[in-house]
Amino acid sequence: MPPHRVEGRRPARRALAVVRVLPMMMAIGAVQAQPQATSDYLALMDTDGDGRVSLAEYQAWMLYAFDRMDVNGDGRLDPHEQPGGGRGRVITREAYRAQMAERFNRQDANGDGYLDARELAAPPL
Repeated sequence: MPPHRVEGRRPARRALAVVRVLPMMMAIGAVQAQPQATSDYLALMDTDGDGRVSLAEYQAWMLYAFDRMDVNGDGRLDPHEQPGGGRGRVITREAYRAQMAERFNRQDANGDGYLDARELAAPPL
């Protein structure tokens, strides 16, 4: 099957749905012991221990699920690698990273470039 082009095109609705589901899947599967509160997730995501989550920390955490699903390690999720298999369009790692930056910016309510526990708990708009 030839690769699908994604440059200059908006992803299909199904692909967008996958992009929205990946963070949830990652949050569930990335941690062996389920955190009990948002502060637990903050502590896990906050790799430098400053009590807040930067964009880089957020993306690193969220890209975990993408990398696990990218079975062949080519930096893209082909339809058969996506949840539901065989549907949707190719999602590149960079496109997913950009989507996570957009989500981060929507959650950063005070615009300081970091997520605190309150912002992390709020669903992105």
